Amino acid sequence: MGVIKLRVAICGGGIAGLAHACALARYPDISVNIYESTDKFSPFGAGIGVWPRVWNVLCALGLGEDMAKITSGSPTSSPVQSFSFRKSDQPSGFTFGNMFSRGPLLTFHRAQFQEVLVQHLPPSSRIHHSKRLKSYSQGRLGCPIRLLFEDGTYATCDVLVGADGIKSAVRNCLFRDQTEIAREIGRPTDEQKTLTSKDHVSWAGSIAYRALIPVERLKEDCDQGLLVLPMTPTMYVGTDVHMVVYPVSKGKEVNLALFHFRPELQGMPFHGPWSKGVDESELFDIARFESWEPEVQRWLKYVRRPTKWAIHTVVDLPTFTSGRAVLIGDAAHSCSPHQGTGAGQAIEDAYFLAELLGDPRTTLNTVQQALKVYDKFRRPWTQDASAKAMANGRYFTLHYDGFDFVHADAAAVVQKLHELSDVMIDEWKWCWTTTVEDSLKAALSQLQYA
Repeated sequence: MGVIKLRVAICGGGIAGLAHACALARYPDISVNIYESTDKFSPFGAGIGVWPRVWNVLCALGLGEDMAKITSGSPTSSPVQSFSFRKSDQPSGFTFGNMFSRGPLLTFHRAQFQEVLVQHLPPSSRIHHSKRLKSYSQGRLGCPIRLLFEDGTYATCDVLVGADGIKSAVRNCLFRDQTEIAREIGRPTDEQKTLTSKDHVSWAGSIAYRALIPVERLKEDCDQGLLVLPMTPTMYVGTDVHMVVYPVSKGKEVNLALFHFRPELQGMPFHGPWSKGVDESELFDIARFESWEPEVQRWLKYVRRPTKWAIHTVVDLPTFTSGRAVLIGDAAHSCSPHQGTGAGQAIEDAYFLAELLGDPRTTLNTVQQALKVYDKFRRPWTQDASAKAMANGRYFTLHYDGFDFVHADAAAVVQKLHELSDVMIDEWKWCWTTTVEDSLKAALSQLQYA
């Protein structure tokens, strides 16, 4: 190994942290240590989606070939149907929109996706398990950042990357840093309170129930034509409730997610664990599914022991960086899952930041400037993506334009649904009509030599 210009510590071994380590592997003058709080890599959730914009990043990182082996779709840049929308909270459901994109939404089993990332970690990336960050401190430029873990051990680094998820310890410490800076330079008291607030996370007013269904269990209904295995995601929408199904594990399983949205609870405190296993009977307490179309009822009868999740998001932060500490992924902008972009934005962060750190103009003396460039470009982008995902969650549960989908006449409902479909598709187009390289090129142009 040659001369090391930067020692990077990544807190968090989820998709964001592992993708960042893979991206940094192309720069031999950057050393990487990953600190994971659990005793082994253990992904949360079941299925994830990757749009063409993010697929291009995975290919740029040399991950495309192995990722293509575990996705249920076929990577292509041709126009394909990527989503189907059905009005389902009635005995006779109907499709009111089909979304076509330039390239598909590729779906993955989260554990398999994470395993590919681990396999691509270089031997030089050191992994430390059972290391939960308690706090960090950073002195003047040139001095290392000191990390303190819950087990009482210490480590040092030049750059700290907080990839430790929605309950990020790095984020909490980073804003304590920012509060001290605000106090020292005499910024307004209300601004200091905003920075030091622990309420950087907000409940979206939504509960999700997630389950994986082995395809072999569906054989009887499929053989009778009562169910059709989805080749692309299908969204079943209804008032306050929606459900999505799509294939994972190369078509061997179907990922099912059912959402219950109560807009009046958005932003309210959520009491109880954010995720837990529940009995499948709980699903039938949230809606009268006997009045929904038979297709939905058949899907639900195959759900066993789903996981219940309270959907939380990170509010728009005033910064993603302080000194030589920086946030990526859910630690920075955890969003609702309603555009299938959460994991993708984490991967984009990981790649974008690695390109800035790896640039020859970025050294220990200039790294803070590189992190500010990252913040300048990625923060507004990811916060806008989060807003679009939140809006989709409202649309999927028929909260749109103040329209009463329950009592309006059938013709007016159909007309409004077609309008809603057009709005959703238009808000989704960025996932395949834009590229990360567009903004990355502009960001790199702003780096400077010391």
